[in-house]
Order: sequence, then structure tokens, then C-alpha cells
Amino acid sequence: MVRDTTSDGKTPFPGGREVIRKALQLKNIPENTIEICLASITASTLKQYNSGLRLWWTFCNTRLVNPFCVTIPALLDFLTCQFNIGVSFGSLNSYRSAIAQIAGPEIASDFRVKRFFKGVFSLRPPRPRYENVWDPDIALGYARALNNKTLSLPCLTKKLVLLLALATGQRIQTLSLINIDNIVVLNDKVEIRIPNRIKTSGVNKLQPLLVLPFYKTDPNLCVAGVLLEYLKRTKEDRGQCMSLFITNKKPHRRASTQTIGRWIGQALKDCGLDTSQFKPQSTRHASTSKAARSGVSYDTIRLAAGWSSKSNTFARFYNRPVQDNTVFARAVLNIA
Repeated sequence: MVRDTTSDGKTPFPGGREVIRKALQLKNIPENTIEICLASITASTLKQYNSGLRLWWTFCNTRLVNPFCVTIPALLDFLTCQFNIGVSFGSLNSYRSAIAQIAGPEIASDFRVKRFFKGVFSLRPPRPRYENVWDPDIALGYARALNNKTLSLPCLTKKLVLLLALATGQRIQTLSLINIDNIVVLNDKVEIRIPNRIKTSGVNKLQPLLVLPFYKTDPNLCVAGVLLEYLKRTKEDRGQCMSLFITNKKPHRRASTQTIGRWIGQALKDCGLDTSQFKPQSTRHASTSKAARSGVSYDTIRLAAGWSSKSNTFARFYNRPVQDNTVFARAVLNIA
């Protein structure tokens, strides 16, 4: 429930989930239906909405207006205030989506809101995180030099998460959900099914199927082989934990998305990459961009990386040229 007002007449922010719950109550959703409706919002999406709803709540409290009575002029005033302090197009759109949980999805189709976002797009267009991306061959060279059999478990773990991220093009969230019960070893490949709900899950959408072919000519680069070695090494430590990735230190438990991201970041640093510029999720940019340069069709890339057939995300934000700051100097100096 929304908490009582404080002595200054302002109501403390109760949290995004409670705000959405109250909004559903105000729209006459039956009480026994509300939990089902709330289940439609993932924890990660709710976390994203929380910041926008908090800002909207503070904005309404400051002006002594009811945050559940959303008017288009008030919404535009709020978004303009955020724009004026430098908030990006993407964040403003996220705030609008959060407030739509109170007002309803129709606010997105209002001509005034559409006109506002067209203006923001013109004045502050969204840009990809990376203008260019690192060459995966750098990571492959690093991995090739590491013998699976002699690596320490922490190093083997870093090698596996890096190669798995590159070979599948999947988000770190997806890698964190791999369950050993869903790993199927075949003669020529390893298949990994992801039945859990992920960011791109939806009605009539296929869940990810990760396919890792055996690469017997170069065992140190065979992701399937590294995976099997990791399973062998961690068998005694994992106990009842069915998640593929477990923490390196006792008590061993399921590795979180944050932990896996940290491992990838450490591996990128070990490769000699600038981790202040390239974050763990840059593996997704690097692998999909290389696949495109190698002639892989966009449809195949979309399917592997989890984008829908209608998505233009790859073309807009992920297909980046490889970074090579030596090209100009090499051309001038005629260095091969």
C-alpha cells in the first residue's frame, strides 16, 4: 500500500511495484487478479521502471499533484525538466514507459508526446554505445594460448565465459541461466536450451538454443570442449547446484549475472583490451559484427543473438567497424 503522507504533506516513494499495484487498483482490477498482472513485469524491467517512477513521484510531490492522475501537459513538463538536465533519448523513453504503467499505454500514441520525442530525437539523437568495436581475433589468440588441461579453475572459468559469449552472441543474462540439465552433448556439437524467461521472451517467441560445434582441429578454441572440461572440474564442488556457472570460492553457489560480467571483464583485460572503453557486454557487439563481416546473413545473426525477425537493433547499434587505430599510420609508412 502507498504510505501515509509525511509532516510536510509529501508522500514517500513506496517503490515501483507498489506504485504499479496502486495504479491497477485504481483501474478497478480485481484484487485477486493484481498479482497475476504484476507477474507480466520481469524483475529487471521493474528495476528499470523504478527509477523513472521515483523521479515522477518526486516531480508530483514537489508540485503537490496526484501522481496517479497523469495528464499529458504534466508528463511533458516532467520530461522537459529531465531533458534540460541532460537525460538521454533512451532514458526519457524509459521514463515514459514507466509512467505508462500508471496512465496506460495510450500516452505513447498521443500526438503531443510523439511530437516531443521527435524533437528530442532531432536535438539529442540516440547513439550506439560503441562507434567501433574490438576484433574477436584478439580474444581468440589469447584463448588459443591457454591449455584447458593445465589452467587453474578461475582461469578456465574466465576462458569459458569469454568464448561462450563470443560463440553465441548472447546476453550475459542468458549465460547466467544455463542449467546443466539443459546441456545435451551430441556427436558433433553441444546444444544448450534456455527455458527460463529472458529479456526477449514473449508469446509465440522461440527461446534461445545455443549450439556449440566441436572444433577438434584446435582444442583450445573449441568452446564445447572447454565447457566439458569445466563441467568435469566443477563436478565435485557444485553439489546440488544445477547452474552451469558457480562461484570459485567456497561455499560454491550459482554465479550471478554481475559475477559472470566481472569474469568477462577480467578476461578482456587479460587479452590486453581497454576495459575502460569496452565493457563485458561488448562481446555481443564484437561477435555479431564479425559474423556480419564474415558474410553471415542478418537473419542468421538475429536468430543466434536473440533478436526478432523485425528487429533493426543489430543494424542500428551492434554492427560496428573493428577498431584499428594503426591503419592510418601503417598506410602512410607503408607498413604491411
